[in-house]
Amino acid sequence: MERTPLIYRSLAEIVESDGLAIITLTDQSATRALNIICDETMRNPLQMRAKRLDICSMMLPEVMTQFLADYVNVKKMEITVFDIKDGQYLATLMNTDNLSIRQIRMSDAILLHVIADVPMYIDEKLMKSQSVAFQPDETRVSIPINTLDTEKLEAELTKAVEEENYRLAAYIKEELNRRKNIQNNQTE
Repeated sequence: MERTPLIYRSLAEIVESDGLAIITLTDQSATRALNIICDETMRNPLQMRAKRLDICSMMLPEVMTQFLADYVNVKKMEITVFDIKDGQYLATLMNTDNLSIRQIRMSDAILLHVIADVPMYIDEKLMKSQSVAFQPDETRVSIPINTLDTEKLEAELTKAVEEENYRLAAYIKEELNRRKNIQNNQTE
C-alpha cells in the first residue's frame, strides 16, 4: 500500500453546530487537505494543545506517552489511516519494531500525532478520493459526504429537501442507500 504522510494543520469550529469542529490534516507539501469533522469531546483536547496550556503536561495522554517512552521507542510508532466506514475513518497504530498493530479511533490517532509527534499516514488512494485542495486562508472548507455519520446525513437530507436543493438531496440519498445495502449484505 502506498501511503501519504499527514500533518495536523488546524482546528476550526463550525458555526451554529453544537460543538462540532473541523480538523484539517494536509500532505507534506500542504497542497491537499483532509478535513475531518469532530465533536466537542475531541475539539476541546485539541484546542488545549493548540493553546499550549501548561496543564496539558500533567494530563493523562501526555503522562502516559511519557511513561510509554520509557519502555517503547515512540519514534518507532506510526499511524495509518486505511479506510472509511459509516462516516468514520479507520486507523491503526503500529509498533514498527515488532510489527504489532492495534486499531485506534481517528480522533485519538490525531491527538497522539499532535502530542507525541507520532508519524501519521493515509492510504494514497484514500487520500486522493477524500482530500481537497488546501487553501490555508480559506474560511470555508469542503468535506466528503461519506465522512458524515448516518444520523447527520439524514438531518442534512431533510434540510436539503426543505430548501429544495434536490441535487444535494439526491447525493445524500445515494450515500444513505449505499450504506443500507452494505449493512444488508453484512447481515445476510
